[in-house]
Amino acid sequence: MATLGGIDLGDIQSEDQSKDSGLFQTPLPAADSDSAILIDIFGVFRTITVTGVITGVLATQTTFISSIEGIVNGSQSGSTFVSTTGNSYSVMVQNFSWTKAAADENKLSYTLTLFQGGL
Repeated sequence: MATLGGIDLGDIQSEDQSKDSGLFQTPLPAADSDSAILIDIFGVFRTITVTGVITGVLATQTTFISSIEGIVNGSQSGSTFVSTTGNSYSVMVQNFSWTKAAADENKLSYTLTLFQGGL
């Protein structure tokens, strides 16, 4: 079970994580790529994207939306994200979007984009 700040994220459809080292890179004139200058000076950045489905009556869906939007309030201090793998990360929410399809009143699809950081 994945959670964000203790909020159950429901039925996770996918979890995508990328860790970018932010390398400084520059090619050398008249040289092949094996001569490029690579320097690890910018640090590392992790992005986590979670898509999921919340199943339940309208009140359950509204509570979920309000809870997540309560985190994304313009003055985030960070939350703990517990991954589907059980790993735990300190994160801030970059983006939260949700979709309600008329075909199924009891389902709410959403996407969360999280950035890891030392909070």
